[in-house]
Amino acid sequence: MNKNMRVSTLARHAYTHAYTDYLRSGDLEEATRQVAHQIYLNRGNRPGTQQGDWEEAERITREWPQTITDASQAHLFDKALAKTRHWLKEIELELGMSNPNDAYRALRAVLHAVRDRLPVREGAEFAAQLPIMILGLYYSGWTPMDKPLKMKTMDEFLDHVGEQLPPGMDPLRVTRGVIRVLEHHVSAGEIKDVRRNFPEKLRELWEETARAS
Repeated sequence: MNKNMRVSTLARHAYTHAYTDYLRSGDLEEATRQVAHQIYLNRGNRPGTQQGDWEEAERITREWPQTITDASQAHLFDKALAKTRHWLKEIELELGMSNPNDAYRALRAVLHAVRDRLPVREGAEFAAQLPIMILGLYYSGWTPMDKPLKMKTMDEFLDHVGEQLPPGMDPLRVTRGVIRVLEHHVSAGEIKDVRRNFPEKLRELWEETARAS
């Protein structure tokens, strides 16, 4: 390794170290000072000034906050997407489906029926436990007017589920499968509160399905 390559490698290492310190402390000025010092060392006997080193360091570190923000947003998006895929895969397995589109339709149909049967406040408390992308699905097309809907029987609830299912999907079977997935991910206390708002036969169905999961 020649001298220039060695210096360049040391500089990159120093910049990475400064960046790591910035991530930990949030002190951009101190991180810029570290980079400026490394620029001075890397410059050696070449012409330059302390002010010039500082300006170059500022140029290097100026975009760091945006870089961190973009990276954090990308990480959160990837994490949310992975969690949604995990839920859909569980539904696929529960219902013997072969693609995530059918699982998506099944989840949407049951969530919307649950949402529309719950009082607005209880529906919001239940929604708070859903992954962010599924939360968007949950609230899609929702209005608080005339809620909760008066679904007094299990048949009325299943009819509401069936309205959003493609032909050939059994609302009862779909409801059971989605309930099993919800039981895996939503707290027992919240599930209990949700069930309390359902007709007796639907509460029995939910409890029976939960015991079998």
